[in-house]
Amino acid sequence: GWEIMKIGKKLRELRIEQNLTQNEVAILTGIKRSSIAAYELNEQLPPVDKLIQLAKLYKVSLDYLCGLDNSEIRNTRNEKSKI
Repeated sequence: GWEIMKIGKKLRELRIEQNLTQNEVAILTGIKRSSIAAYELNEQLPPVDKLIQLAKLYKVSLDYLCGLDNSEIRNTRNEKSKI
């Protein structure tokens, strides 16, 4: 089935894994803390641009966040591709 409702749970788990508060994520991404809270509670679906920012912050793929890729493998290609 479609995993859209798990996005909030994954966002929360990733944030906690990295020992970040919602406020810290807001500062790092420029996304309002209230929006981050709403995403994590599945009250609001993050727009694509915000999903991209969060995926970059947490070093995961959009497929992982959206439940299209069920593996726990994190996307670390971004770190290697920096010139």
